Amino acid sequence: MLQLQHTVEALAGRGLHKQNFRRLIEQQNLVEETGGVALGGAGRPAKLFRFKGDVVIERAIAGTKLPLAR
Repeated sequence: MLQLQHTVEALAGRGLHKQNFRRLIEQQNLVEETGGVALGGAGRPAKLFRFKGDVVIERAIAGTKLPLAR
């Protein structure tokens, strides 16, 4: 999720609040857990996510609710 957040922030041109970003992604039902975890980080391993198959097919860029740079 953090990698996705960093990507969205780079595209939007502004930083986002971590919990609000996660809530937005979960409310839109965009991703699902893979069952795997990220290796090599400090602390608890991060869960890995992927875009749901139907999201990749059905979502157009206009429907993503990305924040726009101001």
